[in-house]
Amino acid sequence: MCVSAYCNKSSVELTYDNTTIIRHGHPHAIPVVQEDGDEVTIKCDSTLLDVDIVIRDQYGNIMNQSTQTIGPDEIRIYVPNTDVDCEKTTIDLYYDRKHLSGYFNE
Repeated sequence: MCVSAYCNKSSVELTYDNTTIIRHGHPHAIPVVQEDGDEVTIKCDSTLLDVDIVIRDQYGNIMNQSTQTIGPDEIRIYVPNTDVDCEKTTIDLYYDRKHLSGYFNE
């Protein structure tokens, strides 16, 4: 059974230091990032305090920047595409001396 609110979500694969693919799960406190159109959702099995979230377009311009607490309850960030030539491309998460990055599906 598929709930319509979640049918179009796609997961964003995160990497650490642009080389190591991160597997999601509690032992590593790795967030799960998904996108569904203009909405980005992030959640984690563990609670992560003061996570800096930066979403950029294909030109490197910041479309959204915030500091959030991420936990089991997903947070939602609304990031609308401003025009045809400007859409979200990357996400960076900074916390606990870690930098995780990922690319949104095109």
